[in-house]
Amino acid sequence: MKKIFKVLKYLVFGLLILVVSVSVGLLIFYNSIYKPTPLPVTVTSSPALKFATVASNQPILLPVPKKIVWVSGSFKFQDPIQFSAPKEDAETFRKFCRIQLHVDATLKKTASFRLEKDEHLTVQGYRLTVQPNLITVSYKSPEGLFYALTTLKQLKSQSDNKVPCVQIEDVPDLMLRGVMLDISRGKIPTMETLFGVVDFLADLKYNQLQLYVEGFSFGYPSFKKLWEKTETPLMPEEIRQLDAYCKDRCIELVPNQNMLGHMDAWLKTDEYKNLAECPEGFKLLGLIEMKSTLAPANPESLELVKKMSEDLLPNFQSSQFNVNLDEPFELGKNKKHPVTDPKEIAGIYITYAKKLNEFVNSKGKKMMMWGDVISRTPEIIPEIPKDITLLEWRYESLQSFWKIAEQYQKAGLQYMVCPGTSSWSSFTGRTDNMLANIEDAVSSAVRFGAKGMLITDWGDTPHLQYLTVSYPALAYAAALSWNDRKREEVPLDSYLSRAIFKDSTGAMGNLVLELGRYNQFEEYPMVAMTTTSMAFRFGLMDKLMLDAIDKKLHKGLLELMTSDQDVKQRISENFAHARIYNSAAIINFTDSLDRVLQRVCMNFPDGPRISDEYTNAVRMIGLGARLKQYNNYHLQQSREENKLLLQEMNVLCTKILKEHNRLWMSRNKSGGLEVSKESFIKLQAQVNEQLDLLEKNGLPRFLSRTAEKIVTAAGVIYLRMN
Repeated sequence: MKKIFKVLKYLVFGLLILVVSVSVGLLIFYNSIYKPTPLPVTVTSSPALKFATVASNQPILLPVPKKIVWVSGSFKFQDPIQFSAPKEDAETFRKFCRIQLHVDATLKKTASFRLEKDEHLTVQGYRLTVQPNLITVSYKSPEGLFYALTTLKQLKSQSDNKVPCVQIEDVPDLMLRGVMLDISRGKIPTMETLFGVVDFLADLKYNQLQLYVEGFSFGYPSFKKLWEKTETPLMPEEIRQLDAYCKDRCIELVPNQNMLGHMDAWLKTDEYKNLAECPEGFKLLGLIEMKSTLAPANPESLELVKKMSEDLLPNFQSSQFNVNLDEPFELGKNKKHPVTDPKEIAGIYITYAKKLNEFVNSKGKKMMMWGDVISRTPEIIPEIPKDITLLEWRYESLQSFWKIAEQYQKAGLQYMVCPGTSSWSSFTGRTDNMLANIEDAVSSAVRFGAKGMLITDWGDTPHLQYLTVSYPALAYAAALSWNDRKREEVPLDSYLSRAIFKDSTGAMGNLVLELGRYNQFEEYPMVAMTTTSMAFRFGLMDKLMLDAIDKKLHKGLLELMTSDQDVKQRISENFAHARIYNSAAIINFTDSLDRVLQRVCMNFPDGPRISDEYTNAVRMIGLGARLKQYNNYHLQQSREENKLLLQEMNVLCTKILKEHNRLWMSRNKSGGLEVSKESFIKLQAQVNEQLDLLEKNGLPRFLSRTAEKIVTAAGVIYLRMN
């Protein structure tokens, strides 16, 4: 017994020496790589945005019509309207008048409204002539008639019912102009919100809407037990209501459901965990644990997505179906059956896509799918069935659509370009990136014969940006996809102020665009987010650890984003020439804009809520900037400076959480709300812990800091080795 005790004593002593030695070694390593963070260079605020100016008394039309001639005089609206029209279009006109002009209409032989069919016009084209005593609308189809009345609505709403006389001839550049709204990364909008979105899109002459579905954001009747106790999805009857509402406004509601990647929620269940391509899990970028991709070779995977589709599709009148199939990160990564040849992986992918296409066609639909896998392995382009519409997405201004659009055109493939709103993971958007991304997408689409444009508005859990942050991008994409040749004449800021935000001060349009430029004071133009937003993913953390994570992320992002070496080089240069994050400049910039926000006057019921949303978004930016300041400089700042900074963060967390609850529930269902708050709750707990530590004497603070150094050093070594 004594021998055993003696052996144990030596083992414990040896282990203690080992722990002390390793700890000392880690501390030495930490001190060898630690360098104080330099202070940022003082920078000035951004230059004013350049958009077309319009006379204050002239109505703003967006999209800008192809041909427009203003003449003297005005037409005074009466309610009801008296109109003459082809008999078969009379009821359609009455319906459109109620929807767009908010007036009734009476059919008369002699009237102040005259509708004329013109078979020489294109399907969506129209002519609108306003004279003092007569408005004439020429059209070929109901869509053309609707767009003419939409233009008339813009004229009427800005002229106190006295519409200025004008002659307009108009037709869109792209026949399909769509929006894809993410309802699966946290926020599921209420029906009231969705109806409002449709009205907003109809006024911009969009004709397609998709609601992105992954997981259980749709209430699948056949899988009720998987979601009924935890989720608040859109139900089949709600989809049918929305579908009818869209159709009345010449918008096609296209069913959308991911059926290969992004299947995390399904693969977490006991029923379907065996369908994962990597049952043991997979580390994306070497950091992010995930299990998101179905095993396409498993016949049960196909049976699952077919059953999901049979629940979803009957609620839509659309002839199309977007099955997504993007970002199947784990394909070929199964440890038991690894596949390393990219061509072989692409072959597995296209075989699965063809099987799905057969199924979709059997349901009387045409398949749509994302093009990211195809554009990375263009050698499989000849294998793509010609009846599939490829959706080519690129969300960074550095990524041009030009080359791949030309390839698709030469191959005779149907495709749409898909830029992004650049609002996700940013709080108030990334304005410069958004503008350039949309411009490149639409010009490529027009040049190389794309079917259309589908602008995407993602949430990227926890979907913290407010809905109206995406309005500028949606308006700009609508303007260019209708009339790209007049992009220099797009009065975006004026349209936002007058037509969308109804701000009598005229400041709101430029204000929201400027708020999307706070990232000019960050280290570099971050991909798919701002670095201020990214800070919330890690909370309070030693800067050496954050720097190591950044390097790992940069390498992974380059691998994921593109195979274009020129784009990789440009992004690498941005990372390599990083500036010092300027928290003071960001806070001053956004606070000054917030002061302007408090003076705007939005004269419509939603105005106060929009103002509160932007104010809370500014708080989130301010909190993120202070978090970056603390992480970068807390070792260089005094105890009192750190205490003041942490107290400011604590107050902001409390205000943000209180307002976030209210604002979320004013537009969305409750599902996802708790997840959306987690980063703020976690950060506030860390802040309070540090505040408590600062109140203690030197020894606890020294021990805490020593432990932090050891953990950080170990983490840095791990990240460098993996």
